Amino acid sequence: MNHTTFDPIPALPPLLMPFEMAALPKIRFGIGLRDQLAARIGEISRKPLLILSRSVKNSAFGARLIDDLAKMGETPSVFTVSGEPSPETVDEIVQTAPAGIDRIIGIGGGSALDVAKAVAGLLPRRDSVMDYLEGVGAGKPYHGEALPWLAVPTTAGTGSETTKNAVLSRPGQFKKSFRHEALVAKEVWLDPRFLDTVPPETLHATALDALTQLLESYVTCKANPFTDALAWHGMQLWHGALDAFKQATDGKARMDAGGRLMLAATLSGITLANAGLGAVHGLAGPLGAFTHAPHGMACAALLAPITAANIHALERDTSPEAATALHKYAQVGRLLSGDARLPDDAAREALITALIRLNEAYGPGSLRRYGLDETAMERIIANCRAGSMLGNPLVLPDETLRAALEAAAGV
Repeated sequence: MNHTTFDPIPALPPLLMPFEMAALPKIRFGIGLRDQLAARIGEISRKPLLILSRSVKNSAFGARLIDDLAKMGETPSVFTVSGEPSPETVDEIVQTAPAGIDRIIGIGGGSALDVAKAVAGLLPRRDSVMDYLEGVGAGKPYHGEALPWLAVPTTAGTGSETTKNAVLSRPGQFKKSFRHEALVAKEVWLDPRFLDTVPPETLHATALDALTQLLESYVTCKANPFTDALAWHGMQLWHGALDAFKQATDGKARMDAGGRLMLAATLSGITLANAGLGAVHGLAGPLGAFTHAPHGMACAALLAPITAANIHALERDTSPEAATALHKYAQVGRLLSGDARLPDDAAREALITALIRLNEAYGPGSLRRYGLDETAMERIIANCRAGSMLGNPLVLPDETLRAALEAAAGV
């Protein structure tokens, strides 16, 4: 594949603002790395607890891992996670896990990793996650008495492996985070071979979630030079990788593309953890609570209308911050369109067109089939102003957010 060279340096604001970067796990990447996982678990744990997605538990890899660990000592404790993670799932594992667990191993998509993260934080005291869940819990302070845990993502999307928050939900009620620095994984293992068995719809949803996280953290008002560099490189890795993965005719090309997707997703977790997100995720959180739309599909459908709304509003703003965000949007437009010669205004329109096409090719097209109706829209708008929405490059009024939801629903 031919890669066009793009200027990676965005326009800087007049004054660099103070910032900090959160601690990161040790990150290992490699094709076939998962074959070394059992030996590593045996080195670092005498009594591990495995939290696996259902697809991993039912796979040949999952069966082999459990068997290999059993040969090293006692059979490991294994819990299986499917669907959106809930407080009830976390509390059940915390209350029923055997005594003496010294490390949590999370293997799967974002749901399995979020559950593993929460269990690692709660198992030492066997508290309920509802003691600490933001906005809906008891509001108790969490003091960080967490077990160490190892994250093995099997999709290329959420970036949960590098963040400090476990996102849990009750359908129709809430989607909230249990968050603390002590919940960051000690190690992350990235192996593109896992992507070979990911169902296409899951691959598409998680990949589009990663792109959304990279773009939103790039233009957020909380971005800093470190997150800019990581987000920009993540989008360069992501660009063309999903097409290449699906179209590859040999294993090496497929794994190269899968590796780019997986690394982009992990970078998106780092950037969202340190720069925040924006209005797409501000809407996607309550949308996931009040409809049954998968998170990645919600992001895919909202990304073009929210990006268009941001760009058109920023073009009427004369502040230096608006100019910086517009320059960044233009950069990404040149990247995704493949035309490095586009002037800024044309590049921004090209970005919107590229995002529309990505939704048409890999997204849901419309979110109406997931229950996004007028009633859901009212509830989403009423519950979207906290969290990720605060990082958007400017405040979008309710009528603009409604218009974006209507566009995502195909109204």
